[in-house]
Amino acid sequence: MITLGIIGVVAAITLPILISNNRNRIFYTGLQTAYSILQEGLVKMSNDYGYTISSSSFERRSNGDFYNVYKTYYKKIYDCSVSDPNESICMSRNNRNEAGLGIDPLYKTLNGNQIRTSIFDDGQFVLPNGMLIIFEDTGYSDILISVDINGKRQKPNRLGYDLFTFQLMDDGKLLPMGANGTHYSNMNTYCSKESVSEYNGIACTYKALTAKDYWKNLSK
Repeated sequence: MITLGIIGVVAAITLPILISNNRNRIFYTGLQTAYSILQEGLVKMSNDYGYTISSSSFERRSNGDFYNVYKTYYKKIYDCSVSDPNESICMSRNNRNEAGLGIDPLYKTLNGNQIRTSIFDDGQFVLPNGMLIIFEDTGYSDILISVDINGKRQKPNRLGYDLFTFQLMDDGKLLPMGANGTHYSNMNTYCSKESVSEYNGIACTYKALTAKDYWKNLSK
């Protein structure tokens, strides 16, 4: 009985750690896969256009113009469109907080606060593997592509955990947000559990791909 009791205590201590580590490995693998999938679409698009597609390729565009072309390079199980998406599987663009800012109640920042959806509202589609691909196309400069690697219906739906953002640069490179030169690169504001920014976690994409201790620290 004593031996069984000891085994039970050890299991109670180690099992949550094993579950957390396994979940983090799944997230990390999903992020790597998403990065590769997004780059493949850009390569195909560039080949068809005959030049490297960059953030300046769609200048003076309307919101959604880039998304409407880019999505044609993927097999989709659902096209969320730019307006009035199916909110059960797509990020909402119609809900508002008390200040009138766009939100989706199910999506949170790195430290669990409510995110703003204003940089996730220019088109979305769901891939056969369940990933939700989300676009921000300002019409003037930045093109951001975000990925909920396990889809809206699976938690945690948090920036820096299962929701990650990339930026298409002027030279055609797709960089993980947080890398030098990207729009959100201040780690103290955009990848810190102490930050109160409504976009906290968006710069964690770079860390999640490059920092060896990122996923370990995420569980603390």
